[in-house]
Amino acid sequence: MSDRKHALTEYMGAAHGATWPVLSGLREADLPRKAFGEDESLWTVADVVAHLADAESGILGQAQRLLAGKQTVPDDFDLDRWNRSAVRRGRGRSLAELLESILRAHGEALKTVEATEDSAFDLTGRHSSGDLLTVEGFFRRIADHRRAHTADIERALRS
Repeated sequence: MSDRKHALTEYMGAAHGATWPVLSGLREADLPRKAFGEDESLWTVADVVAHLADAESGILGQAQRLLAGKQTVPDDFDLDRWNRSAVRRGRGRSLAELLESILRAHGEALKTVEATEDSAFDLTGRHSSGDLLTVEGFFRRIADHRRAHTADIERALRS
């Protein structure tokens, strides 16, 4: 494994190692707790977990499309609309299903990193947020996104 791949898998592994104990330690009683927002924009802990389950595979898919020479997201992609829809869809899934989805996406991301040629990590494409990222940036975004939302969950559990 190249130094670049090693550094990237270490980065992703560190994020997983820091966040997985929090996520896998959630109990059903934690899920209705308010994570952030108000009224119609309120997200509970369960909503954040559902969002992570969707986003991890979604960002991975964007990176994989970029690697395949395809458009990462449609030009008219609306991230806020997508996130609202993903959270609604996630409300019908159990905590175990959501966690399995996160774990599966993490494993697939690591496999994709391993299979990627070093030169391809510099390809750039548009992330669903509108940001231009390199392939490496997409993988780092997966890790950073998980860390940020796990911090939201931890704050909710403390309140």
